[in-house]
Amino acid sequence: MKDLFGDKVERAIELLRTYQPKDGPYYGCFSGGKDSCVIKEIARLGEINVVWHYNVTTIDPPELCRFIKKHHPDVIWVKPKVPFFEAAKTNGYPTFQHRWCCKIYKESSTPRGSVMIFGVRAAESKRRAKAWKEVTAHTKTQQYVVSPIVNWEDYEVWQFIKSRNLPYCSLYDEGFSRLGCVGCPMASNKIQQFKRWPHIERAWMGLFDYLYAKKERKGFTSGKEMFNCWLLNKPTPKDEECQGILDMYS
Repeated sequence: MKDLFGDKVERAIELLRTYQPKDGPYYGCFSGGKDSCVIKEIARLGEINVVWHYNVTTIDPPELCRFIKKHHPDVIWVKPKVPFFEAAKTNGYPTFQHRWCCKIYKESSTPRGSVMIFGVRAAESKRRAKAWKEVTAHTKTQQYVVSPIVNWEDYEVWQFIKSRNLPYCSLYDEGFSRLGCVGCPMASNKIQQFKRWPHIERAWMGLFDYLYAKKERKGFTSGKEMFNCWLLNKPTPKDEECQGILDMYS
């Protein structure tokens, strides 16, 4: 492994061994993406005691769900009490500033006081580079997060996957660089996502129709107009992009 990655794999294994919980296994956070596949393999190589969990959001790509079921049957599926679109009727649509869904579908299921393994990497964004280190402590929940590949670059992730002949989700071969919730406000490729999964787009549009009928938003004339502006991260329908965006990819 050193000829390909220097000591990065050994460093990752050493890190996991150092913070191995004394009273039980790690709580492994597995999303089905490329980074999750890497940290799961590294934990296997290091014979790390870990139980892997996948948080079901109900709006992940179908291909991703099938990949997890087929290639990672040992992963525990943590199912939510309420599907996303039902919860959104009460909480509203998520935005970059109001990501209520992360707390419900990603964060609330991890036990208080647990030691978790994440596949987060600093190279993914400036925000993640600032927020995440090899070991991150969350004092409010008394949790620790160990991120064994936080300093890995994209090419190193793919090099490791190919060198170990690890299976990965087919969506990467279709041009998707990052996987996750379809329609996530953090995603820069929502239009690409909705072209690939129009049935999920219809569910999103149905949500906006419901929210508009429930309580009309100032400045908007329809749920479709609300959806268009949300798609472009625009606060109001005054921008012409909001009016014509659906025609651009329908």
